[in-house]
Amino acid sequence: MAYSAQNKPGPMETIVFKTIGHTTGYWWLLLAAGMLLITVGIWVINDPFQSYLALSWVFAWGMIGTGLVDILFGLLNRHTRRWIWWLLAGIADIVVGTFLFNNTLITILLLPVVIGLWTLYKGLMAIGDAFHIRSYKFGSWLRLLFTALAVVLMALFLLLCPVIGIENIFLISGCAFVAAGVFRVYMSFKLRSLKRTTKKFKTIT
Repeated sequence: MAYSAQNKPGPMETIVFKTIGHTTGYWWLLLAAGMLLITVGIWVINDPFQSYLALSWVFAWGMIGTGLVDILFGLLNRHTRRWIWWLLAGIADIVVGTFLFNNTLITILLLPVVIGLWTLYKGLMAIGDAFHIRSYKFGSWLRLLFTALAVVLMALFLLLCPVIGIENIFLISGCAFVAAGVFRVYMSFKLRSLKRTTKKFKTIT
């Protein structure tokens, strides 16, 4: 929605703008985490038959990297309602990533369970983020929701590993990482768009 001196936002919109104004300044953190997840996912998809140890390390470093970004994003946005979820998600990423990194002898049957549960948590959190964006009523949020549901679906595929076959574990894991990354990239651009809106708001208040 465009605002002008003749069309100023009301009291409720003023509260919303002030609430999200600080958060949108860190949209680039989500972009960085999303690009990292996409890179890891594409790398796995392009070469799924490399050593099992190498794949475990790639997944581990990807989780640890995004975990650090999530923790930073959460701490920088302590004034928002969802900052604690970002903080907990970051801690969970680091814990799971460290577990994979320090347990290189983990069986190939257990790896999809670990990644599946991690991806499921990411997907459910993404669904919450999509509805959070919806609450601001700024543009379309359905693409965010669709991407989040895709992440959840891939997580369920991983948890049903015996049904889909061992040979598809790494392919679906890579796709799940890409989907999670796409969600973050798209959400980062949504936040950047909101940032531009808040700047317009500041010029007329």
